[in-house]
Amino acid sequence: MFEPLKVTVDFRFLQLNKLQAITLEREVLGASYSPAPSASVFIGSVPLQENYLDDINHFFIRQKVLEGECDIFISSQHDASTYRVSVPSIVNRMLKDIDCAITISFGVN
Repeated sequence: MFEPLKVTVDFRFLQLNKLQAITLEREVLGASYSPAPSASVFIGSVPLQENYLDDINHFFIRQKVLEGECDIFISSQHDASTYRVSVPSIVNRMLKDIDCAITISFGVN
């Protein structure tokens, strides 16, 4: 029997300038940012939860972010050799508003 894995889902803004990153953190509850590893931009991240959807959409529109400059990041850690990942339905809801890429990361303990 496959056990469902626990996943975390974040909406990420991948190419923010410093002012946009600070604005994201101030205007969107739960948001954070960090420097991108190989560029002079910042990556902003917001947990993808029902109560954050409107704030994410408003920031996206006000800051004129392009769909190619964001993604939905799904990550999971596991220690089993067989597993099943269920992606929360909130991902589908977000994709209806902002048609961005999905990035998936699996880690093995």
